[in-house]
Amino acid sequence: MEERQIGSNIRALRTSAGLTVAALATKAGVTKSTISKIETGKISTPISTLVRVASGLNVPLARLFLEPQIDPAYVLTRAGKGTQITRDGSKFGYSYAALALAMRQKPIEPFVLSIEPSDPIGKFQHGGQEFIFMLSGTLEITVGDETLRLDRGDSLYFDPTLVHTTRAIGKSVAKFLCVFVLDPLTPAVPVPKTQQWRKHGGD
Repeated sequence: MEERQIGSNIRALRTSAGLTVAALATKAGVTKSTISKIETGKISTPISTLVRVASGLNVPLARLFLEPQIDPAYVLTRAGKGTQITRDGSKFGYSYAALALAMRQKPIEPFVLSIEPSDPIGKFQHGGQEFIFMLSGTLEITVGDETLRLDRGDSLYFDPTLVHTTRAIGKSVAKFLCVFVLDPLTPAVPVPKTQQWRKHGGD
């Protein structure tokens, strides 16, 4: 989906909620400039930032991507046919294949995430919970102060309000099922201004 359409969806949701740009920025833990740039489609925003924006708007993450009139009874995604969303641009280069965007009212958002060995380390922090199941390759992930290695068949359920980093190790692409467990009652986690983040979009 084009950045402008995502931004338009966010602006519409913000307006309908009666929030100013500044108010949403505070709720999402990002700057006013970041919200403005997202809404005008001027930046490619990482999924972790969109999770915080969705939390600030108190809506499911899928609402930022599309708004079908009626949720379908089911969403069938054939192998390799997920909606491709490359969200992290030149900063990370990660590729997300969304598996159920058409189902709007749901407490989870599943993706298949692919990380190339040449991609830089991604650094994230957001609300909710997160689950990873390795499909192929090897992933090194840090959660807080812990560093973990995940190989094919391994899984990890963790608290993403802790700073976490990801990188593929070895020569193969690290591909894994990544499920964001969204909790609208959990506030977004502000980004500490003293931290030096690998990020795209100025949040």
